[in-house]
Amino acid sequence: MLERIPYAGHLPAGFFSLAEAPYASLPFAPEESAAQVQQLLTWEAARHDIIIYTDHRHLRLVGLFPHHGDAAYFGFWETTDDAALNAQAFGLLAADAARFGKTTISGPLHFSTYHRYRLRLGPAPSWQQFDREPVNPAYYPALLHHAGLTPALTFESRLLRAETVPRVYLEKNPALELLPQIPFDFIPVTPENWALLADDIFQLIHEIFSLNPAYQPVGRAQFDLLYNPQYAAKLCPHSSVLFRDRASGRLAALSLCHPNYHALRLPAGESPVFARDYPRLPRKTLLAKTVGVHPDFRQRGLMDLLAAYAMRRFQTYYEEIIFCLMRADNYSLRFTDGLAVETAHYALFERRVN
Repeated sequence: MLERIPYAGHLPAGFFSLAEAPYASLPFAPEESAAQVQQLLTWEAARHDIIIYTDHRHLRLVGLFPHHGDAAYFGFWETTDDAALNAQAFGLLAADAARFGKTTISGPLHFSTYHRYRLRLGPAPSWQQFDREPVNPAYYPALLHHAGLTPALTFESRLLRAETVPRVYLEKNPALELLPQIPFDFIPVTPENWALLADDIFQLIHEIFSLNPAYQPVGRAQFDLLYNPQYAAKLCPHSSVLFRDRASGRLAALSLCHPNYHALRLPAGESPVFARDYPRLPRKTLLAKTVGVHPDFRQRGLMDLLAAYAMRRFQTYYEEIIFCLMRADNYSLRFTDGLAVETAHYALFERRVN
């Protein structure tokens, strides 16, 4: 029997174990920390009504209803392949959205784009999974279509294989030659530099991404839960960089990249460390994860220059690269246009509230 449970500080028994069954036969699974989920719900309960829909065996779904605005969201959705059960759950969510005065339902999105969101579409790519990639059983999108949700925003990840890398160097050589001449200092993103510049990095990331669809600001404590010196320790120190404008002293751009550690199957809760884990990787694949330029410094070619910075030593350390989770209409996609790539697709889904 499907239950509707308003969140009151604790989750139903089996909330986390229920989510394991859909992935039991798959070579990938979402990365979920029970402690982090509980902390996130505690923080966000102050500005959301939160309702859990579950039958305790086959489905969990969480409705997120911000106290302000016209949009409702769903997240923490895991389920077996049961269209009728999911239609019932999303029907209850839609009724609650109408009761709260919302006009749209979007998801999956765990409160903000800082956390897990989007579904992966189609068959699994050759790499199976990278760090924090949206992964799900192949039947998930069909269940959302059956429940009346359709893709509203689409995204891509593109794998550039080793045999294509020499062509990239030929095409991007002008940016490589220009790099030493630009009026910016290059600050490697190390745990030490992260600790020193944490306030500026927090503000820079907000300024870069705040106009993106579905973006919601988070407080510093929530940001630090995910992005901290421990996070910086897994970054590649040869490609991750902050550009600082010499004239103003302001941070102008950032590129946060790290190897795909997924093949190591580290124990739950253990964060990768580049110095320790990079040598153990059976295949050296760089993930271009978070790359952007502050609005005040755009239209100056800095995106290409960030790529050029990573290219300086790429061939020494990596065989291939995945450009991760770029919005399908994002300018960044142009970097690989015309090149032979393998592409994975993702979407954020939406429906109107009747």
